[in-house]
Amino acid sequence: MNNVDETIYNLLNHSSKSSSSQSTNSKQHYYRSIFTSNVLQNFNKNKHSHRTMGLAIIPKPDPTHPLRRRQNYIELPKIIPFIRSHRMPPIPKVNQQDNKNQIEKSSKNFIEENINKMKNSLPICPRRYIVSDRKGNKFLIDGSGLEKDFIYKKNYGKTPRYLEARKIVHEQSHCHSEDNSMIMLPPEERLSLINNLKDRYEDVFTEYQHLPLHLETISNIMKKTNLTNELVNIEHDIDFLEKHQKIFIVNNYSDINKK
Repeated sequence: MNNVDETIYNLLNHSSKSSSSQSTNSKQHYYRSIFTSNVLQNFNKNKHSHRTMGLAIIPKPDPTHPLRRRQNYIELPKIIPFIRSHRMPPIPKVNQQDNKNQIEKSSKNFIEENINKMKNSLPICPRRYIVSDRKGNKFLIDGSGLEKDFIYKKNYGKTPRYLEARKIVHEQSHCHSEDNSMIMLPPEERLSLINNLKDRYEDVFTEYQHLPLHLETISNIMKKTNLTNELVNIEHDIDFLEKHQKIFIVNNYSDINKK
């Protein structure tokens, strides 16, 4: 090959030479102070001086000046007693009754009493749960509505006691009023009224059956309406008398009618 031909190796050698020449030039022009060593020495001089406190430097006692009595004693300030502005009440004396009560209380054995209570007490029933799903979520059966607790109670379907007591008080207040204006209807009269109403119902019903099937005149139509109204009223009165066993009426009912 001729020297004129260029190759990549020539370029590489040329670049390495140029870089080395640049580095030498930069080192020559780099500034370095004369006092760098002094600065580093001063910086590292007191770097770890306070890492540990070390032993306390205490001057040794001089044998010519021995320790005197109460030399290192520190005098505290005088204690001033606290004076109350008012007098406290006197301490109560112990009476003989208090001593007796204390003796009675001390004679009681609380341990035996607690043991007897635990023996006689009933065991606590476990709470009943029901599992709702496969993950184990559960809830209480009592109060959930799944069991019919309310139906099987003893007082199911019965009137409460407070209502019965209130009813008795209400009846007594009407019976024993101050002016005695109301009296209770005796049961014999009530039964006689029921029988009379039933007889009257049969009579009116027979009269109703005697009416023609096809009503043409106005008088027959009016008669039918009156009979039906009377039958309804009689049925209502019979139901009222049979339902209520105690009925109160006005005492001077005859005097009121006369007026």
